[in-house]
Amino acid sequence: MLDKIHKDSKQVSEGADLLTSILTRYPELGAVHYWCEEHALKFTFMLKQPLELETVQVVLRPAMELYHHLERQTIRVFQISCHSEEDVSVLKVVRDLESISQGEVGLLVELLKGAFAKQLVYDETSLPEEELEIHEEVINQMLSSIKHMDISKNVIALRDEGRVLVFN
Repeated sequence: MLDKIHKDSKQVSEGADLLTSILTRYPELGAVHYWCEEHALKFTFMLKQPLELETVQVVLRPAMELYHHLERQTIRVFQISCHSEEDVSVLKVVRDLESISQGEVGLLVELLKGAFAKQLVYDETSLPEEELEIHEEVINQMLSSIKHMDISKNVIALRDEGRVLVFN
């Protein structure tokens, strides 16, 4: 029993480390959520304007499908949702852990920055290039190790005024 509790605790900790690294590397992300039922990551972006789901789909879906075609990978979960109220939109992208990579996360962020640069809400950070590369490598390694884990709890990491808060 204690071994299972220790194993679960270690897996949740590794999941929390992954989410923290993603938020540290990509200040454009408002939150990252590990969704245990789908064994997937949910990325949350905030935009300072109402946004139609179709507008986002046109930007993201073809690029992600091409990326996975070139990588010769099958996507199990790829959901995009957008909820707008007054002058704010919350954009969520859900991706399965089996086929996601650090390169895809970077592509996702760059596509959104390119299409919605002035509207995207993000923290101003000035990490040196070497530190960005280290975070990318850490994210890649953590994604590789966590793909085969069965984490039994949902974990969420949120950005709050320059800090990253993690909850499970």
